[in-house]
Amino acid sequence: MKIRLIEPEPPGMNVYSKVMLPRLGLPIIGAALTARGHDVKIFVPQMAPIDWDDVFSADLVGISTTTSTATEGYSFADAARAKGVPVIIGGSHVTFMADEALEHADYVARGEGGEQIMLELIDALNGDRELDTIRGLSFRRRDGENVHSEKREFCADLDELPFPDLNLIVGHEQLSTTPIMTSWGCPFSCNFCSVTAMFGKKYRFRSPENVIAEIRAKSPRKIFFYDDNMAADKRRLKVLLQMMIDENLVIPWSTQVRIDVTRDLELLDLMRRSGCQIVYLGLESVSQETLDGFHKSQSVEEIVAGIKLLHEYGINSHGMFVLGADTDTRQTIRDTVDFVLKHHIDTVMLNILTPLPGTIQFAELEAAGRIFDWRWHLYDAHHVVFTPKLMSAYELQLEVLRGYARFYSLRNWLKYFFALRFTKLLYQGWGWHIVRRWRKDERNKAFIETLKQLHWPRPKAKTNDATVKGAPSE
Repeated sequence: MKIRLIEPEPPGMNVYSKVMLPRLGLPIIGAALTARGHDVKIFVPQMAPIDWDDVFSADLVGISTTTSTATEGYSFADAARAKGVPVIIGGSHVTFMADEALEHADYVARGEGGEQIMLELIDALNGDRELDTIRGLSFRRRDGENVHSEKREFCADLDELPFPDLNLIVGHEQLSTTPIMTSWGCPFSCNFCSVTAMFGKKYRFRSPENVIAEIRAKSPRKIFFYDDNMAADKRRLKVLLQMMIDENLVIPWSTQVRIDVTRDLELLDLMRRSGCQIVYLGLESVSQETLDGFHKSQSVEEIVAGIKLLHEYGINSHGMFVLGADTDTRQTIRDTVDFVLKHHIDTVMLNILTPLPGTIQFAELEAAGRIFDWRWHLYDAHHVVFTPKLMSAYELQLEVLRGYARFYSLRNWLKYFFALRFTKLLYQGWGWHIVRRWRKDERNKAFIETLKQLHWPRPKAKTNDATVKGAPSE
């Protein structure tokens, strides 16, 4: 069959706009399909335009979505179906919103195991099995009833998965960093995160030998290890890193870890010697009350000590924060920027708390009637879509923008310029550019103005000089 797979582009200008790092679901599916002799191409609009004539002539189209890309994914599905091409859609968003997705697609792949679902769906389309025998598949019967088959079990042995075939991506030549996944799952219970709901609470790991084989096969210039927490099993990670060193595979790499990675100095040394340049840290908050509310299982003191150790080992830190919890105020956001500047965190993401379908946070905010905007393209951690508890939605949006502008400032750029810190100079310049572009975007300006009109707190009282208490300054 001629099969075309599409990963929609994240909406608008955001921190990932210049990052060409495709997710690995479609390349894994593509590898499994080509092994069966199918004609497969993957379109990632960030790398190359979608050839719609090619897509509309396919026998089957597969689309992978997150929540923020679901709207565009649905429009792609509508366009393909209008041309008579059957569509299957998968990813974290539609896993939890399958009925919604079936308004646009013929089939929905829920959870993991997309490569097996696709192979079994092709068998069904060829008349070799019944649709309702495919676990993890949702579809609509001719009588209009939606059918959701039983949940597919998690993959027990990740070594059985094919290596993701990045060469199937149109424009793959532009990839300067090779994404590699070595584990799935997470035992922690952060209530805003969809990873546990999607991949389960049990860590599953590829063997170090299997990961080394993929690195050798792909000869990457740089690696991004796609794990949600690569250091979940520190003993296993030490084996992998030592193998990279022993087999002369010291390649610049980065990954996501928790701050607890800094508790193990032997591991930090191996990370440095094997080529680790930067770690992406889910720090979430500088308020212990907020961290506890997120069930983060870490302390502010641990963050401070960990950042210091990373600096000592020459590893850069990218701090990822989530702002807007029920315990957060406008001052919390300002304190966060104070914190990152004081402790010299190299780069930051000030994510606005976003209630993603499938998370505890989504269920709680939906039940409380606090979600006021259901346009999925706004669920990108850059737009406020719910009513915070201790500030207005407008105040949260404004403070996050000010925090970004304060960190990625011309002043900080000049500081690194005169210090000849060229890598930081690049990151600062990039961040400054993105912040400016985001604020100048007419759609974002309109969104902020709407928040101001609808969610600016009512004046509590007027002082003698007629100023309003609680109103955010412009």
